[in-house]
Amino acid sequence: MNTSDTLESPYRCTIHSMFQPFKPKSFPFGKKVAAEGYEWVYADRIQQLEGQWLASDNLYVQSHYLQALEDAKTTGLDFRYLLVFKNGQPIGGITLQLLTVSAAHSIRTLRQGEITGFWDRLRLLLASWGKYRFMIWGNMFLTGQFNQWWKAPEHEIPDLQSATLNVLNCIARQEKIQILMARDCFERDQPLETAGYHAIDFQPNMCMDLPRDWKSFEDYLNAMSSKYRVRARRAFKKTEGIIFKELDLRQIELFADDLNTLHHSVVEQADFNMLWAGKNYFVQLKEQLGADFCLTACFEKERLLGFYTTIRNGKELDANFLGFDPQANREYQLYLGMLYKMIEQAIVLRCEKICFARTALEIKSSVGALAQKTYIYLKHTNPLLNYILPTAVRFGEPKEEWVPRHPFRED
Repeated sequence: MNTSDTLESPYRCTIHSMFQPFKPKSFPFGKKVAAEGYEWVYADRIQQLEGQWLASDNLYVQSHYLQALEDAKTTGLDFRYLLVFKNGQPIGGITLQLLTVSAAHSIRTLRQGEITGFWDRLRLLLASWGKYRFMIWGNMFLTGQFNQWWKAPEHEIPDLQSATLNVLNCIARQEKIQILMARDCFERDQPLETAGYHAIDFQPNMCMDLPRDWKSFEDYLNAMSSKYRVRARRAFKKTEGIIFKELDLRQIELFADDLNTLHHSVVEQADFNMLWAGKNYFVQLKEQLGADFCLTACFEKERLLGFYTTIRNGKELDANFLGFDPQANREYQLYLGMLYKMIEQAIVLRCEKICFARTALEIKSSVGALAQKTYIYLKHTNPLLNYILPTAVRFGEPKEEWVPRHPFRED
């Protein structure tokens, strides 16, 4: 498709408030539609936008990464893309994911039948009312700012984002969406709140800046207080018999079933999880990203005990999915060993930052990560249900109590 394609009849789908009814026209896949003073192309495959989806320094909005997510074929997840034009030129792109979620399946205590009292029974009753169809502005496979790129002048971005929110309202109606989600914001987003979205501060993103003078892993250890340096060396002794080996594409394909089993053994223990990575996820990421995607397996002789994955996005290293045998983790402190290995990898790659994502907050804090507050914005398409949505989310949200640790010397 090129910029000379015939436009649909122009219309404007402005929503003056979340309570005002509207009857937008549809956004057919691959067709230009004029709305909100711009032209828009809505697509269900990144290949539909080939030649128009512009390159970006951010790996997570590049076509080959998005293609890998599509090809992984994760159950219950569909992909959408929104391309914005002005004067025939693309000036912005937004990634969307459509996800069908059952709260009874996403909350561990309900999924595993661990009903311990009245409140669990009430949560199960509310969760059993049905499934919810989400439209996510962002990426469920990552913790970080929702995925988008803009080529418009800085002063035009606020109007462009406001127009985008109106168009997303129209698309949500077309896709029969119940809940819209924008994830993850590192600051409060006034345009989203004005548009009726609720800011929910879930678990923070655990990130760690790497000083320029850390040239080796020993520099990292030397920056620690003696207490945490001793703790680290004790963990290294636990994993002395474990071989950490980076797998190539052929090996990832060979171990695909085992990797999937180990990943699910961890996911099943998470207090809350909306998404299970598809079996082909690791193969597709390695095939599309090459050296930027690293899957490191942990072996005891020939036995696969666990694995972790990282993605290099410019000067940042992001921890991605992992898996391990629970018994092996207890015996060898595998998870802690994986965290140290990720830090070592980031230093070798001369990265400036490593992000460990959410969950397991205290142990990540113990290796040097700091909590970065993040907000997820939610909006129900039903005005009444949108009003009570924050209360409902808090009611079903599992809590993780943790104590921040401070492993580095004060100087």
